Amino acid sequence: MKTIALFLSFLVVSFSSAHALKSFDDEPVTTTKKSPYKKMIHFNPLALTIGGLELGYETSVTHKESFIVNVGYYLSQEAGFLDLKDDYSNMNGFRIEMQYRFYRKNNNYIRNVFLAPFFNLKTQSADHNEIVYTPSSPSSITKTTTYSASTIGVGYMLGSRKSIFENIYLDAAIGGGVFIPVSGDHHKELNIGLFNPFQKGVQFKASFGILIAL
Repeated sequence: MKTIALFLSFLVVSFSSAHALKSFDDEPVTTTKKSPYKKMIHFNPLALTIGGLELGYETSVTHKESFIVNVGYYLSQEAGFLDLKDDYSNMNGFRIEMQYRFYRKNNNYIRNVFLAPFFNLKTQSADHNEIVYTPSSPSSITKTTTYSASTIGVGYMLGSRKSIFENIYLDAAIGGGVFIPVSGDHHKELNIGLFNPFQKGVQFKASFGILIAL
């Protein structure tokens, strides 16, 4: 109930923010070129810090709507940020996410806001290393157990896009949704809030990306 209450509060804040951004965007805005971009390549640099590579492809449906597919693959001997929670190694995983975005303005504007329903599927595994002390001797052994989890998620993101060069943009969003485990037994252990939610329930989600318009 506490998580649901937090999410409902987030909905109110999100739509209030969207209204404020809408008023802000009523000011005259410059475009980076005369006609809207039809395709964009997404790259998430933050994924590199956790042993992952995430790329996406965005194609316009109308001048103010688009469809996006993001794919990520994770492979790390040190298990990236997951290792900060406990002693993990040999992490690997896969993620695919689809978004349908509704933009405030045409997709070639220097600044823009969007609302994006999403669906994603992700699966991950990692070795959990635990030091076990035997009662019969002062020595210890390291017990390694492979943790795994797969989850689907449905929700929405509220975000902002800003041009930094002629055809290069920064993209940032925060939102949330309902996450449902579909296989594995270690969703709590592999969960990383905001950026890698695995646990059952309503949770926040954030994203960041660098875009190249084609």
